[in-house]
Amino acid sequence: MTTTTTIEAENMLVVPEPSKAPLHADFNYYSLSAPPELDNMDIFNSASPDTVSCRVPVVDLRSLPTPLLDYNHSTHGFQILHQPLPIDPSHESVHDTDVLVSKYYPSIVSLLKTQLKARSVVIINSSLRDIPAPDLSTFDPKNPRPTTGSRSLSPFFVAHADYTPGGARAHLRAMTPDWFQETGTADGSTTAEDRALFLSLRDEIIAAEDRAMRVARLEPGDAGSAGEGKGGHFDWDGRGYEGPRYAIFSIWRPWETVRRDPLAVMMRGADPDGSPYVPLPRIYRKRPGCVDKYYSENALVKPPTPDREHVWGYLSEQQPDEVLALKFYDSEALRRGDGSVKLMCPHSAFQIQGMENEPVRRSCELRVWCIW
Repeated sequence: MTTTTTIEAENMLVVPEPSKAPLHADFNYYSLSAPPELDNMDIFNSASPDTVSCRVPVVDLRSLPTPLLDYNHSTHGFQILHQPLPIDPSHESVHDTDVLVSKYYPSIVSLLKTQLKARSVVIINSSLRDIPAPDLSTFDPKNPRPTTGSRSLSPFFVAHADYTPGGARAHLRAMTPDWFQETGTADGSTTAEDRALFLSLRDEIIAAEDRAMRVARLEPGDAGSAGEGKGGHFDWDGRGYEGPRYAIFSIWRPWETVRRDPLAVMMRGADPDGSPYVPLPRIYRKRPGCVDKYYSENALVKPPTPDREHVWGYLSEQQPDEVLALKFYDSEALRRGDGSVKLMCPHSAFQIQGMENEPVRRSCELRVWCIW
């Protein structure tokens, strides 16, 4: 049964005092110390009994003295990018796969190469959120991402950071040489030069990780292993890596002004490595361009405690030209190991009291690999 607790925050932020009082809103957290069972996806359809709702402060980033464009993913775990809408934001347009893949994807690749200075950028997939609640009649507990019919998803109201470090690495390692062809992101979306560069850098990354793991007396394991044989890289702390820096992001943008269920990022309450969190163990099956099945982990944020308060931040009335880059994993954070680079950015949708009758939020997120 879901319970509610209230966390009163003092000494609000490590950042300067906001110019207006924060909101207080309810955030949902995974409440147990032990991870969920393998492939237990109840948390994705709001059916999990293992969540707790906590009322915590939420600060409008516009009320802080830090200029919005000064947030940096290395320091803060997220970055706010500016880009005029590159495509027609109508429902019909954004639900047209050809429009997304041939027009929107290349525009985001160009944005990240320019503003994040990435050498190689590859978009993994997209999610469209434009319904108020999940459609349980089509929900697949083994794969919550729609594969048939409408691609619409609802806002996700659970604090999370998408992947553990091993979980992120598993997705890179599961990709096959035919990834671009099988995902429909070859001709028309990427160039032959871009594809060759990414696959070459991916091989270089994995080889460098394997060398570092063997120095640490760990066997990396293969991409298709699962369960207890999930691979030594899940036990590896990332030290000793000497390959290219790489990261995985969510590139999150609204198609219109956000007036309901905005996205929040954790400003206070998590260590630079995202902890404390609990892994959600999963087997990914039959993903286009990947090995037939592979083990990975999502990261579920643990609730606040009296000695670890949480403060969240959001962009009030976020505009379509305000693009959030939310980091899920960064090899440089683990290579340094000193907390100077943020590993991930915990985030969640949340509800603002009194805004329930506003239009349903329409937004898009792209999962993206960046290599420097």
